[in-house]
Amino acid sequence: MKKFLTILSIFCLTAAGMTIYAGADGGTWSGEVVDLVCYVGSGARGPGHSGCAKSCAKNGQPMGLVTDEGSLILLWSDRKNPKPYNDLKDLAGGKASVTGKMAERDGMKILTVTAAKAS
Repeated sequence: MKKFLTILSIFCLTAAGMTIYAGADGGTWSGEVVDLVCYVGSGARGPGHSGCAKSCAKNGQPMGLVTDEGSLILLWSDRKNPKPYNDLKDLAGGKASVTGKMAERDGMKILTVTAAKAS
């Protein structure tokens, strides 16, 4: 678990220094908002995990969206408008519709959040 957290931290710090260009790949995706540490580390998700997911998200852990189709997307804050991403932290552990621009780097899908609502 410590190795996973170290790798995830390095990724996040590296990604924070680069701009993600999403082009015209905007849209809305639906699914469950998860905290990545618990989801990737142990598969934790669902209503029984929502309190932990919210706490982790509010403490700065990265979030992801497990889509209704079963794909995992890394959720990313828009530097110019971080409010939608920050508001999404309250939806961690629950279903949401997330709007934004999608990018992909080395097989990882990253959604820069521009709007979100519970679904």
